[in-house]
Amino acid sequence: MLNVYDFMKELPANKRLIVNDLVFADYKCPLSHSRFDMWTHHNYFVYVMRGKKKWFAQDKEVMAGAGDCIFVKKGAHSIYQYFDDEFCSLFMFLPDDFIKSTVINNQLEISSADDDPDPAPILRIQINEILQSYFLSFLSYISNSGKTGKKLAELKFRELIMIVAAMPENGAIAGYFHEICNSSRPSLQAVMESNFTYPMKLEEFARLCGRSLSLFKRDFKNIYETTPGRWLTQKRLEYGKYLLEKTDKTVTEIVFDCGLKNHSHFTHAFKKQYGVTPAEAKKTS
Repeated sequence: MLNVYDFMKELPANKRLIVNDLVFADYKCPLSHSRFDMWTHHNYFVYVMRGKKKWFAQDKEVMAGAGDCIFVKKGAHSIYQYFDDEFCSLFMFLPDDFIKSTVINNQLEISSADDDPDPAPILRIQINEILQSYFLSFLSYISNSGKTGKKLAELKFRELIMIVAAMPENGAIAGYFHEICNSSRPSLQAVMESNFTYPMKLEEFARLCGRSLSLFKRDFKNIYETTPGRWLTQKRLEYGKYLLEKTDKTVTEIVFDCGLKNHSHFTHAFKKQYGVTPAEAKKTS
């Protein structure tokens, strides 16, 4: 599955600015599919300059049009495309360690953060004049990337965190920053429960969990007492059964929504688990 962070890093040099693990990209979407699944191991902001798209993850969807800004937490998600206008946007990727160091080293006041941070994977950012000007001013850093020192560019990334954290109306983001500051690495259980419906490889899950593949498998076995492959198949089948019984979706749509390989794989595994085919289960629901 496409890692959007890696994809943005490979854009032409005049379309992105890279400082260590930080990435800022001026992106015009050429994709022709109406829905595209992707994942990222780093959080990112999107500021839309033109057009619109809809981000979707874990039953949460957010539409973003010109002048809107959203924050997408690390993990898997889908983007629904609209083709009535060209889509132009700015992407900024910020690793957890960078967010943590910015909050701690600058002693940012995040007491206004929500006591119970919003668990949603995609959050809408409230825009003010300062934040709008910030995004537009960063465009000049791309066009002058060869003349911009890394230290100055890094400060520009930190500025975004400081602006957002200082806005009471963006308390949900401040709450998430607070979570990052209080954790050493992503929770394996939280990552798996939030992303099992996407067809990610084990290596991708491991990277999202901040672990090597061998450590990921070992920690997984200690927590779940089974292998990642077996657990993923079981969770996807259970979710598929739920969708068959509780929604009007077709079997083909459910296969796609569950992260399973294909229709025949789903049918075979489902019948082995429940004794009936998905189509038969749908008829009796």
